[in-house]
Amino acid sequence: MAAATIVGINHDFRTKKSHVLLVWDDEPDKRLSLPVPFGCSLEDLPGEADKAVRALSAETAALVIKSVE
Repeated sequence: MAAATIVGINHDFRTKKSHVLLVWDDEPDKRLSLPVPFGCSLEDLPGEADKAVRALSAETAALVIKSVE
C-alpha cells in the first residue's frame, strides 16, 4: 500500500489560499501540492489533505489526455 507524508503547508495571505505538500514515503522525489481550505489548522490538515487527494483522484480518473498538435 502506498503512503505519503504531509511535509508542509503554505498559507498565501494575499490570495487567501492554502496548499498542502505531500511526499511519497517510498519515492521521496514524488511530491504533490494540493489546495486545502484557507487557514487550515494542523489538526484538520490530515483530513483536508485526504479529501483533496480523493477529489484529485476522481478528477484524474475521468481526465482526457491529449497530444500536442
